[in-house]
Amino acid sequence: MAAKKTATQLKAQAKSIVDRFEGTIVERPIIIANKAFLAGLGLASQAQSDFDKKFEALAKDGEKVRDQAQDSLDDFGDRVVKQVKATRKEVTKRAESAVKTVLDYSPVATTSDLKKLDRKLDKVLAQVAK
Repeated sequence: MAAKKTATQLKAQAKSIVDRFEGTIVERPIIIANKAFLAGLGLASQAQSDFDKKFEALAKDGEKVRDQAQDSLDDFGDRVVKQVKATRKEVTKRAESAVKTVLDYSPVATTSDLKKLDRKLDKVLAQVAK
């Protein structure tokens, strides 16, 4: 099994390829191919770096949007709770008013009617006892 080559050995081998073809017709294409390969590596590195920066910026923007949405949802919930309380009060008032109207027109005695009757009865009993 062959031992792994170090970076220095690989660099020396790359130079040796260019050196081997120095002065030949293929020297220039090899140099261009080598530079194109290195430019591709540089481009890939730059693209990765740009992607990482953009990804982080998008993640921060996403957090802001999520927080704003949560705030909007909280505000909406508060408004709904207030509206429900107000509606409940209004419905209670209307229900009490309707019950009072029904009782006013019905022959059913209310608590206040019974209290009045009780006072009158007390007066009559007081007069009879004298």
